[in-house]
Amino acid sequence: MFDRYYAPLCRFAAYWLRDRTSAEEIVLDTFTHIWQHAGELRISTSVRAYLFRAVRNRALNRLRDKRTDGIPIEGPEPLFTNPEALQLEADEMMLLVAEAVSQLPDRCREVFRKSREEGLSNAAIADQMRISVKTVEAQITKALRRIRETLLRR
Repeated sequence: MFDRYYAPLCRFAAYWLRDRTSAEEIVLDTFTHIWQHAGELRISTSVRAYLFRAVRNRALNRLRDKRTDGIPIEGPEPLFTNPEALQLEADEMMLLVAEAVSQLPDRCREVFRKSREEGLSNAAIADQMRISVKTVEAQITKALRRIRETLLRR
């Protein structure tokens, strides 16, 4: 599933965000969310349609969060639904993602976990670890790239 949809989803997200790095982050976050919540989700549409809708929603959320002019953007629909068919693949992918994260260099892994597992902002991570926000951003980008490369090799 990852191999089949990663590149098209990145192009789709980049269309909305006009930023390839943010697009890749959104797509990886979407896959991670699906793998982490596979048992709770129910997909009532095709997997392809669900993935594109989920990525679109996350892209719109990212744009909305960055807006400062107060003009509302069409609200996304919530991410929830999952067929039993995805459960086994999701479990396997969770293990692969966890393995990929465990193989990251120590600081990179720590920054990534604080961002994705603890939900800390880049500024909060920078403050906690006494590094710059740019270093946090670079470490997250490095982590996402390495995780993607690991998953694509499998």
